[in-house]
Amino acid sequence: MASFSFGSSNPDMPPTPDRIRDEWPRLGDRLRRRWRKLTREDVAFLDGNATYLAGLLQQRYGVDRREALLQVFEFESEL
Repeated sequence: MASFSFGSSNPDMPPTPDRIRDEWPRLGDRLRRRWRKLTREDVAFLDGNATYLAGLLQQRYGVDRREALLQVFEFESEL
């Protein structure tokens, strides 16, 4: 069963499948190339998903939640 991510900011839109969660075990190197402040430990976390990634971006880069989610959504759309 697929999990769901934050999807669109429009509350009338249904959530989108969380492709980051589904592909997390294969994304470590790609995540670290895109966001160099992420550690190996960050991407080795077994239950990684879009929300977890957004939280990491907030911590590592000091961006607000909205900006972190926008970056994650952009990354997810490239998968």
